Amino acid sequence: MSLFQIAIIFFLVTNPIGNTPTILALVKDYDFNRQRWILFREGVFSLLIALFFQYFGEFFLQMLNASSYALTLCGGILLFLVALKMIFPLSEAHTSNKPKQEPFIVPIATPLMSGPGLMTIIMINSKLEANNWKITGAILLAFSGVIAIMLIAPYLQRIIGKRGLLALEQVMGMVLGLIAMEMVVKGVNLFVETL
Repeated sequence: MSLFQIAIIFFLVTNPIGNTPTILALVKDYDFNRQRWILFREGVFSLLIALFFQYFGEFFLQMLNASSYALTLCGGILLFLVALKMIFPLSEAHTSNKPKQEPFIVPIATPLMSGPGLMTIIMINSKLEANNWKITGAILLAFSGVIAIMLIAPYLQRIIGKRGLLALEQVMGMVLGLIAMEMVVKGVNLFVETL
């Protein structure tokens, strides 16, 4: 895959648009400028977590002695579950609790932005691609979009409203579901080849 294709996958898995309502609920008690600072800071932390996982994910794979087909199948299934959550979002009742203190790394940077799905897909691509700089470039490209959306999130809700955000999340979920199914098929093919 090209750098741009990998970056799009990372962007979709990070799901900044779909996470916007939850993130805004976590920072709604702060003034507008403070919201923007919190969201920028959390976006940077999320990027650092993704880069850390890229360079040390291979080490974890070797420790676990994970096969390519198992990782690909697991990644496809996880991505499909993420896609289902995007297409059929849960009630926002769980986001109504006010934070007692300002969010710091948890829950915005991780697990909302750099969660298990992103870590898995980074591990898969790091294993499949010989060029680490390509994956790093894709992560940086994806997170330039993620951080930009984080910064405009307070404006985004005003412009397109909650229904618009929900529609965008569902469209992105459909695309991610297609990518997930392709990964599952690839994992099955890799498994069949080992027989």
